[in-house]
Amino acid sequence: MTDAAKRYSDDVDGAVAPTPDQTTNRQAGPARARLDLMLTSGGDERIWPDPVTRRNRYGAPTQPATDEIWFSSSTAAAITERGYAAARDALAALSQDGADLPGWFDALRARIRAQLGAPGVEVVLTASGTEAEFAALAVARALLRRPIANIVVAPEETGSGVALAATGAHFAATAAFEPQVEKGAPLAGWARDDAVMRAINIRDANGRPRSAQELDRAACLAVADALRVGRGALLHVLDCSKTGRSGPSRAVAREMAASAGERALILVDACQLRCSFDEIRADLDAGFLVMVTGSKFAGGPPFCGALLIPPDKAARLGDLRLPEGFAAYAARFDWPRRFESAFEAASFAPANLGMGLRWEAALAEIEAYAAIPAALRENIIALFTESARRCVAGNPDLDFLDAENWRLGGKPATIFPIITHHGDVAQARLIYESLRAPDGDFEKPELSRVCHVGQPVLLGGRAALRLCFGMPQANAVAERVAQGMDPETAFRPLREDMELLFRKWGALARRIGANGALSLAASSN
Repeated sequence: MTDAAKRYSDDVDGAVAPTPDQTTNRQAGPARARLDLMLTSGGDERIWPDPVTRRNRYGAPTQPATDEIWFSSSTAAAITERGYAAARDALAALSQDGADLPGWFDALRARIRAQLGAPGVEVVLTASGTEAEFAALAVARALLRRPIANIVVAPEETGSGVALAATGAHFAATAAFEPQVEKGAPLAGWARDDAVMRAINIRDANGRPRSAQELDRAACLAVADALRVGRGALLHVLDCSKTGRSGPSRAVAREMAASAGERALILVDACQLRCSFDEIRADLDAGFLVMVTGSKFAGGPPFCGALLIPPDKAARLGDLRLPEGFAAYAARFDWPRRFESAFEAASFAPANLGMGLRWEAALAEIEAYAAIPAALRENIIALFTESARRCVAGNPDLDFLDAENWRLGGKPATIFPIITHHGDVAQARLIYESLRAPDGDFEKPELSRVCHVGQPVLLGGRAALRLCFGMPQANAVAERVAQGMDPETAFRPLREDMELLFRKWGALARRIGANGALSLAASSN
């Protein structure tokens, strides 16, 4: 009898009483389904699972997928076992009679503050990093009290919806609390000219990185132009782009904030969360707003974001009012209780449970990562960097996007943009999809293993895939070190996964024909 048939027989045979284990398993099925449903709720179409594959558009399932290789944290990754257990336990607690729902959201904010902030810092929870842009714009409008010039660094390397969100417009056709919105239209309560977006390119037309001096100078000019025409300036400082670039410098941002006074604000985009927690605290101490997410480097499920507001700015937001259209994206418990009066313009949902559960999963990894000794964290990232260099060097069809930096031994990093066949766009997309395919007619069965990397980014006519490291991987290595392994030995399973990924990547590159299609006649080694 098959397992399925045996389960059916057990269910219908009333003469046989279920064992405690059978009862537990039956109860776990609906509970797991409920959790999976909740983890994909409270977000827009990007998070919705395909009805057949049960994965979102980034290939991430609602449950852990430990049999697959995940180097895709710049885009999205599957929820980890640690995170899934944390979300499961949180949902079970919330399902109990007398559960304190507002208190749960307060506790989530307190945990984020404990890791990234300081006393007095306020934490606004958001359904994604793009929604954090809306929250930042609402804060900027309240503080600057004039039309805004939202100065965004490398919008093409941050998020596809950022350029629209930065103007206060709907960035997709759906929203967390509205099944249909008009993409490109301003949120109700915000006029189209209330916020304009000014972009600072982080690369030149050929995709080469601009110098730090160029970026600083461009930022100064953009702020000056905004102030000259009577707008307030909301200047983004990009901590880490999709390809690991940053700018303008914090030093220049501090100088501009000091000189412009209450006519400008600095917003640090740390949504990748690849900087040190101490650096985020320093940004908050400097009076900067900071955007983060738990769904990139932190390894939480997509999507969960937050805006951190420093104490001096929070103290000036007593008369903050959120526009009516903000109800499509935010719930009351997303914001600290001190901002309760901000929701008077419309009827807002009380809570976004799905986003809260995604933060539970992310915080489980963040708190574990924070407990790793700093020297060990640095050692693990250095091992990842060296392994990445060796794997790319071993594949003649692959190279780093910013090869002049990485070939010369740039500092350890957690994102590596990699091009195939000089960055051919069609081939990059094909390889990206083929890496995720569970088969592929490989001679070596091991190459059929599903592998995930960061989705293609188009820069200067070339497309790069991204090899990414994340907190869950560091946590796994640190756990093996705690069991008595030396760091090199503890890192070995991760290195073996990386080497398998690059063997599959190289095999696919060799099979690509001149027209970008897989050559069926070719075989991989």
